[in-house]
Amino acid sequence: MARTDDDAPSPFLARIRRWLILLATLLLLWLGGGIAYVERVESLPAPNDTRTDAIVVLTGGAARMGTALRLLHEEKAERLLVSGVAQTTTRASLLQAVLPTMPDAAQAASNWQGIDLQLLFECCVDLGFEADDTAGNAAETASWAAARGYKTIRLVTANYHMPRALVEFGRYLPGMTIIAHPVRSDAMRVEDWWQRRTATFFLLGEYSKYVAALLRAHLGNQLEATIEQKHTGEQKQTGEQKPQIVPVQPLPGQPDAEPKKDAAQ
Repeated sequence: MARTDDDAPSPFLARIRRWLILLATLLLLWLGGGIAYVERVESLPAPNDTRTDAIVVLTGGAARMGTALRLLHEEKAERLLVSGVAQTTTRASLLQAVLPTMPDAAQAASNWQGIDLQLLFECCVDLGFEADDTAGNAAETASWAAARGYKTIRLVTANYHMPRALVEFGRYLPGMTIIAHPVRSDAMRVEDWWQRRTATFFLLGEYSKYVAALLRAHLGNQLEATIEQKHTGEQKQTGEQKPQIVPVQPLPGQPDAEPKKDAAQ
């Protein structure tokens, strides 16, 4: 039976169908990217033992702090920045919050596995109070590292957070050598994440933030390149000329100035 014009979908329904197909395609791409992201997190390589100028740990988990303090004690760097500390936090309160999560916490409060944590905090740990997010962590670290002339840092954060942190730190610290030191989080295990609803939503949300960070970095690079090209084009159009050097003539009746002798002679 031949199809009549009355059977054809209306332009409105055809438009809706195209939008649904597009949304379904984007959703599948997003899910596929999320799965690839989690697999990448699971397969992050073990950190190497290279010594760096400094260590930077991002707040958000006591396991991160414990790892960073151990690295500092092992002299993997000369100084540690704890970035993203709450305004009301002090060195003492931060130390007390970290100790219960560490092995041998039953020892004296200032000693953990033979490490005098109080002395370590007083001599070599800086607290950063300016950051509210990962981009803020990177900006805060950039100022801190520039003030001390650091060229290499070891970045300590949770494994699921590391890809996004590297994007932001690469954007704010161009030219800086960054060694990733991912820490496995007991509170948010990446393994068998699809079997736990909380972990699934959390990791897919982290993936979305990672994509947003990539887009910001890409757009920022494009904007900088556009501005630089525009500036270069304006210089070519104006045809900047070098100033001509006119020799100074002696006044009438004055002898020519004798050339200065080289100081080395």
